[in-house]
Amino acid sequence: MKKLLLLLLITTVYLSVSSCKKDLPGNSAVQEIEDKAAPDGFDYSTTKKVEVNVRLLTRTEQPVKGVLVSIYSPASLTEGTELARVLSDDNGYVKTSVVVPAGLDSLIIDPAYIGLMRNAKAYVTGNSLSAIIGGKTGYSGNIVAENVNRTGVAKTFSARSSANATVYNYKASDFDSNGRPVNRSAVDNIDFSALMTQITATLPERKEVDPKYIKTETPANLNITDLADVWITFLHEGANYKNVLGYYTYPTGHAPQSAAEIDSVHIIFMNASLNGSGGGMLTGDKVKIGRFTPGTTIGFVLLQDAYNNGSVNTGGVKFFTNESLNPEANNNKKRHNVLLHGASQRIFMIGFEDIDRSTGKNSDNDFNDLLFYAQSNPVEAISPKDIPYLDEKVKDTDEDGVPDTMDEYPEDPERAYIRYYPSKDVWGTTAFEDQWPAEGDYDLNDLVVSYRYKFAMSTNNRVVDLTGEYKPLAAGASFQNGFGVQFPLNPSDIKSVTGQAHINNYIKLAGNGVEGGQSKAVIIPFDNYRALFGSSASYINTSLSQSKINGNTVTVYIELNSTLADDFTAEAPFNPFMISNLTRGREIHLVNHKPTDLVNMSLLNTSADNSNQAANRYYITADNRPFALDYFGFFAYPTEKNAIYDAYLHFAEWAKSGGKLYSDWYLDKPGYRKAEYIYTK
Repeated sequence: MKKLLLLLLITTVYLSVSSCKKDLPGNSAVQEIEDKAAPDGFDYSTTKKVEVNVRLLTRTEQPVKGVLVSIYSPASLTEGTELARVLSDDNGYVKTSVVVPAGLDSLIIDPAYIGLMRNAKAYVTGNSLSAIIGGKTGYSGNIVAENVNRTGVAKTFSARSSANATVYNYKASDFDSNGRPVNRSAVDNIDFSALMTQITATLPERKEVDPKYIKTETPANLNITDLADVWITFLHEGANYKNVLGYYTYPTGHAPQSAAEIDSVHIIFMNASLNGSGGGMLTGDKVKIGRFTPGTTIGFVLLQDAYNNGSVNTGGVKFFTNESLNPEANNNKKRHNVLLHGASQRIFMIGFEDIDRSTGKNSDNDFNDLLFYAQSNPVEAISPKDIPYLDEKVKDTDEDGVPDTMDEYPEDPERAYIRYYPSKDVWGTTAFEDQWPAEGDYDLNDLVVSYRYKFAMSTNNRVVDLTGEYKPLAAGASFQNGFGVQFPLNPSDIKSVTGQAHINNYIKLAGNGVEGGQSKAVIIPFDNYRALFGSSASYINTSLSQSKINGNTVTVYIELNSTLADDFTAEAPFNPFMISNLTRGREIHLVNHKPTDLVNMSLLNTSADNSNQAANRYYITADNRPFALDYFGFFAYPTEKNAIYDAYLHFAEWAKSGGKLYSDWYLDKPGYRKAEYIYTK
């Protein structure tokens, strides 16, 4: 009679043999089962590869080149957790392959560039994603727009703020359902691509503004010196808020000393949010705000997160271009806008910081949370006196086409940025059973290795060199096991390898540092985990009753003879393998990953191993169980002699379904783990 591992869900039965000796090949802690643990062809991968094809365009359909685009999981948008980064090419395309957790159905595309939607959510169709960010509509393709949540439309509105005597004026009919002005002028015939590059270089995302732009004596408002019509053109927003922009006027030289002295504020942008990012604004949206007499000064006010379903909340936080009116107690923190003169385009660019700049308020001080520019007719009617110039010559020290403010190697023309796998702040994990070709107790902790890859990338998105970092987390065995990685490269593709940790004498290296006798490039980061744990002990970090030993990290630098295509990064984690008990021919790989040339081929398809070279079937049992698993991110492995299917309550269902169910089985979610079986030190 069949026994049930998970009642009513699967028919796979695992029977542990408590008297087995873990490190004696041939002793199996898992008896033969009647039903397969997983369908044929399932490789136990916890990741998938997504092909990304995104194009960046200006409002006037010009390609935006040289933009460093970050790709994130929706679950983590913090700097350092990027799944990939890539530069847009001369035609504005961002094309790359990215490895992501298998259950991920959408990605966040973040071109940190003026005029383009930030943190655009895009859904994955099959294993691909295609979209346009920018252009005449702001976005298209697989982009998912953020809802505005408008429920009604107010009528003509004039109200006094409860905080002061100022009247805020606007007509609801002047704005559409997203808060975008309906009475817009024609889009300017200017070089938006050049302007966006200049502003991005001057006010880069998440970098503090140059102090010279926000000195108290530096002009912040527009002084009108001749009778003139004035237009305001929206450029960009990089905010998490649905901010409102208004303007006010006063006689030049007689600035208001309090907000109450401002008689009225006229709303320009009811919802200064980009189309798809909670609003409907597009770069280049232009409105005429009026005709002004000489001797008039125009100031601006940003009402923080004040858009409210077709109306404006006037009682919240406000930031004025007259800095004395702002809420910070520290006079050095009161300034909230920059004003720069774009002489060649004949514009005056204004940038706002939309968060209180007091210590502890989490302002990033980049002053690009809302960007717009002013123009006048006649063009000389706005005084440029003492206004700093917008840097129209972008600094590029190494002349590689990437501005210094965005170049992570500003003095190196061969390198422009760094790409990581899994990410800068997230390391992957590979876990092994070491009794192959026999089975063990299936706790998958005989060797657990944490890893991260760092790729130095060129301006044309090619790999210049790479660094692998490897740290043993656990060694739940008496065997002295080593760790290797095979790359999809010829040994001659590699100029040199440095940093490997070898304490035994069974690894033979070629002159360039790769392992000798291999047709593909192989490195051995460590030949024995004891080289990094610094201990002769066995069963390290697998029992909660024993003290934890922190392993050292080995950093292996790989210098290439020539650059590699961007797709190489998506081959990570490549082909990792364990060398069992200092026996070079005894390799344990992930499912369906081929062994290296130095494996003992006579061990394949013996004992529990059901490898079939003709079918490209490797390192899997007849019942489709693996000898190793790899995880995108940290894996909390089971404690000693607790099988993975007992520690992780949905592992068996995931395997039985061929990965269709519980693709996140390894996460720490309610009902997913048996906590007492997990190593948590």
